[in-house]
Amino acid sequence: MSKHALMLATSHNDLRAIKALKQMGFHVVATGGKSGLVGEQFVDEYFQIDYSEKEEVLKFAETQNIDHICACCNDFGVITASFVAEKLGLSGHDSYENTLILHRKDMFKKFAKEHDIFTPYAECFADENSALNYIEAVQYPVIVKPSDLSAGNGISRADSKEQAVIAIRNALGKSRIKKIVIEPFIDGSQHGFCTFLINKKVVAVCSNNEYSFVNPYRVEIDTFPADNFDEVKDFLIGQIEKMAAILNLKDGIFHLQYRMQDNKPYIMECMRRTIGNMYGTPAEKHTGINWDYWQMAVYCGLDLSGFPKNSRQTNFCAYKTIMAKQNGYVKEIIVPEDINRFVHDTHFLWKPENPVQNHMSEPLGFLFMAFPNMETMKNVLLDRYDAICLA
Repeated sequence: MSKHALMLATSHNDLRAIKALKQMGFHVVATGGKSGLVGEQFVDEYFQIDYSEKEEVLKFAETQNIDHICACCNDFGVITASFVAEKLGLSGHDSYENTLILHRKDMFKKFAKEHDIFTPYAECFADENSALNYIEAVQYPVIVKPSDLSAGNGISRADSKEQAVIAIRNALGKSRIKKIVIEPFIDGSQHGFCTFLINKKVVAVCSNNEYSFVNPYRVEIDTFPADNFDEVKDFLIGQIEKMAAILNLKDGIFHLQYRMQDNKPYIMECMRRTIGNMYGTPAEKHTGINWDYWQMAVYCGLDLSGFPKNSRQTNFCAYKTIMAKQNGYVKEIIVPEDINRFVHDTHFLWKPENPVQNHMSEPLGFLFMAFPNMETMKNVLLDRYDAICLA
């Protein structure tokens, strides 16, 4: 009888993880707050339960024959998975407390300050009046973020007190726990640094540049590798291994985003999960590692002795998220042939009969691409950004 793995969502971002679990031979039970998503057709059972409601997921898991629980590609999913795993004694997850430290911005900032982790100094607030008093004397620009959200939700840059007031109210209104952080705006390039930990040591790295066009707080294009990888890798690996040692972290993905300013890599966010925008597809082509597969292996307590520790970043890969510039109907996506020749895979979410209701956050699909060199990659994706047309 096959063992049962509980997967907390079935979105396009969880599709590779679901397929990995099936490849491993698990009976996959899935939950989610929205039915009809692409991954649902690949699971064995589906139940409509909001994965961010950890107590509800725990009650559900207690009624099922669950051997393992697998976080989805969302910070709430990681928090719920660690909570349930701790309550039921399941393997493959950091403690609930440590998961909160790494995924809640207010808790991470406190931890970073105590342990000298290189991140912008931030003040954390749980009420509007304290935050409004703070911005009276702050140096602008600042960035205001809800403590508990990801994918750019509720984040605003403020260049003046007047903008900061709006940003504070917006962030507090979006935050489920009604906590926010305010920190200096780091004006520099943004990058991703994905690593895999085994015994608290980094055994693989995948780096990328991050670009945003439609929504400045939602990553739209990643190009692999990061421009500054050689300059920052040793420092960032040291920071990750330091955190792993202090928090006694489990094996698996440790991903961070950083911004470069004055040749210094400021750590902005940390996460212990698979990465959004179907990151695993270009990451696998870039490194030869199926990151989603090995993360599911961690969650399910499988042997990691076969993990490809000697991988290298060997080519120039990218993904492009196709975004609309306004709400409404998109009848056709036109990719010119001289760009399409670099595309090796696609995944479309868009349907002509369904209107775009929030163009700032709704992806229409993804193009996965490979290039002969960095110059060509940047020319196609950045200089010719508008060459891909929506009709």
